[in-house]
Amino acid sequence: MKEFTQGSALHAICLGVCLAAVFLTIHLARKTRGHEPSAKRVRTAIISGCLVFWVLSNGYGLFGGRFSWAESLPLHFCNLANLLGAYAVATRHRASQSLMYFWTFALCSMAFLTPSLYVGPAEVWFWLFWLYHLFIPVSTTWILVADRFQPTWRDWRSSVLLTLGYMGILAVLDAITGWNYGFVGPSKPTQANLLDFLGPYPLRLFWMVLVGAALFALLMLPWLRRGGRRSQVVT
Repeated sequence: MKEFTQGSALHAICLGVCLAAVFLTIHLARKTRGHEPSAKRVRTAIISGCLVFWVLSNGYGLFGGRFSWAESLPLHFCNLANLLGAYAVATRHRASQSLMYFWTFALCSMAFLTPSLYVGPAEVWFWLFWLYHLFIPVSTTWILVADRFQPTWRDWRSSVLLTLGYMGILAVLDAITGWNYGFVGPSKPTQANLLDFLGPYPLRLFWMVLVGAALFALLMLPWLRRGGRRSQVVT
């Protein structure tokens, strides 16, 4: 109960619970379609969940002697995705919806498949880790099903550029400090992850860019025959 291991039964249970939450979100999005008061309540719950668990998860590392400049700042993509998800669900801002779609399935999905987590259910951080990550796919599911967001190649281009811009900022910061925010620094997590296959630093940054752009492009495949119909959004 005090340790977490990738690929364990506990990992499978956590993934199952997260998947169930996504399917529940799909059900609620469809059930409340056309009934704005009910949809507004679900929307508010998702926004609140994103913000509350962002505060709790990031606040946890600030107290009790846990603060570290190298690990406690909310600079990872998943940290931003919580805030971005809340904003996208609240405003239907198209650029935010686009980033949430691509980040969730191409970047943040790695936090579910290869989580950098070492403690089990006996520790508070175990619950905060899964809860704050959970609201990333939940908010994206709502964007796709309730708000009927459909990405276009223009969305792909803008999301790639914005992601590269933020990645570049983190890469410079990590290179100067030796930190590893965004996993674009000189070090790697000790648990297994995709970086293990991308070679040494800094060459792996080049491969990260190529793999990321390719994954973003693959995420366009489901929409190629749909005409890229744009959702009604605030721009």
